[in-house]
Amino acid sequence: MSYVINNGPRAASPEARARVLKAIEELDYHPNAVARGLRAQRTHTIGFIARDYSPLDVFVSPFSAAVLTGLAVELKDNDYYLLVHPLGIGEDLAPLGRLLRSGRLDGVVVRLVDSTPSSDALLELVAAAGLPCVCLERPVDPRFGFGSVLFNNLDGGHTATAYLVSQGHRRIAHLGGDPLYESARARRLGYERALREAGLPIDTRLIQGGSWDPTTVDAAVRMLRGLADPPTAIFAANDSLAFRAVEILRNGGCRIPEDVAVVGFDDIPLAQEMFPPLTTVRIPLTDIGRRIATRLLHLIESDGPGSAESDLMPAELVLRSTA
Repeated sequence: MSYVINNGPRAASPEARARVLKAIEELDYHPNAVARGLRAQRTHTIGFIARDYSPLDVFVSPFSAAVLTGLAVELKDNDYYLLVHPLGIGEDLAPLGRLLRSGRLDGVVVRLVDSTPSSDALLELVAAAGLPCVCLERPVDPRFGFGSVLFNNLDGGHTATAYLVSQGHRRIAHLGGDPLYESARARRLGYERALREAGLPIDTRLIQGGSWDPTTVDAAVRMLRGLADPPTAIFAANDSLAFRAVEILRNGGCRIPEDVAVVGFDDIPLAQEMFPPLTTVRIPLTDIGRRIATRLLHLIESDGPGSAESDLMPAELVLRSTA
């Protein structure tokens, strides 16, 4: 069997190879990386499962880059490696299941952007593999026993909108993110809560967007500016949407923030480098990555049961020049 699995050192006959492969399939056998030559009891490798509607964005998104930076730095400081596994929502989980059971990983981080129960099948695979796990972006069903590191999207949306209200704005628009994402829904809920608390109506004409794609902002901003009573402020669900809104407004002759104030969300590095610098809600993305790594390494080193507790990282309004 080992000659077939390892492709050597001597070649197996086609008949023998076929019999072995059939037996592997029937027995649901999964080679263990530790048992295949690693002397240590640990592989010092952590898996980052990027479960998303656009999983390959993990390599280009400023949001993911900042989280991965914190995660990778903390792991490297503790002599651990990082394996990134992009996973589309709805994608076949069989290859991931083989990875989780292979013995290559000491633990996993799972980014969850969708709500339970759609993600439960993935978490059941992790639980069945017996791997320590920490989740990012949202909590999971307590039955899994997995902890999570979160950021307060609802509070961030509320803080941004309440600030604009405090500056005298009464017509405040919202450029929303993709409603498939729990984070986008929470940021909109925070916006609406702040309006209600201020006694302001929720005008659905002022709620535009519905995608993380910045090119969708063009038509939304033109529509908002064409209203009989256009908004004097915009709260965008992330910085990229805010950048595009500022560009379209300025190209249309608007002064920022004198004519229209703009607030973003995330505080990616470009937010302070653009002109004018963007007022935004800061999520401590790098710190979140570090915190996830710290919690996961503690689980691995303690070799004990996990904690289902959630760490809620605060959102902070950063005042710059656009609002």
